[in-house]
Amino acid sequence: MAAQEYRYDTEVVRLYYDYASSVVWFPDPIRYEQSGLSSALIADLQAWRRFHDEGLDHEQQWRSPDLPARARQVGRELAHRLGDELGSAFEVEYDVFSPAPARYSSPEPPTNTVAAAAFTARADAARVERAELAKLAAERDASGGSGVGWFAVMPGTGQLFVPPEQPEPPERPEQPEQPEQD
Repeated sequence: MAAQEYRYDTEVVRLYYDYASSVVWFPDPIRYEQSGLSSALIADLQAWRRFHDEGLDHEQQWRSPDLPARARQVGRELAHRLGDELGSAFEVEYDVFSPAPARYSSPEPPTNTVAAAAFTARADAARVERAELAKLAAERDASGGSGVGWFAVMPGTGQLFVPPEQPEPPERPEQPEQPEQD
C-alpha cells in the first residue's frame, strides 16, 4: 500500500454520503456515538444524509437540478465544522465524487478535544497495526519466506490468520505432437 493511502486511516477524514449510517469515514464509517463530535454537528451531519436520501431518486439521480449545488455547499460547511472540531492534526476531504476532491485543514487546535482524542486514538491504533504488519513481513522475509504470501489481522483482537501455503500446481502431462496440417 502506498504511503498516500495510509493517510486515510491516520490523517484524512472523509465526509461523504454513502449507504452507511454515518457520513464521516476514517477510513470506514464512524459511528456518531463513538466519534466524540458535538451533538449539534452530529444532528447537521444526519440532516445532510437525509437531504441526500430524499434528494436522490431510485436511479441515484437528483430530483431537482439545484440540489447538487446545495448538497456541495452544505457538505463544504460541514467539512469546515468537522475540521475545526478535530483541529490541525486532521484534514477533511469532501466533495469526494468530483474529479479533484476538496480538502479542508484547520490551522487551529481542536475546538472539540473529546472528538480529537477519539480520532487520534483510531489513527494511533492504525499506526500500531501497520507497524506490526511490517514487522511480520520483515520476519517472513528474514526467514527466507517468499514474501508473496498474505495474512490478515482480526480488528480489535489482533488475532493473526495465516492461510496454509498453497501447493505447487500439478505438472501438466506432455501432449503428443500433433502432425502438421496443410
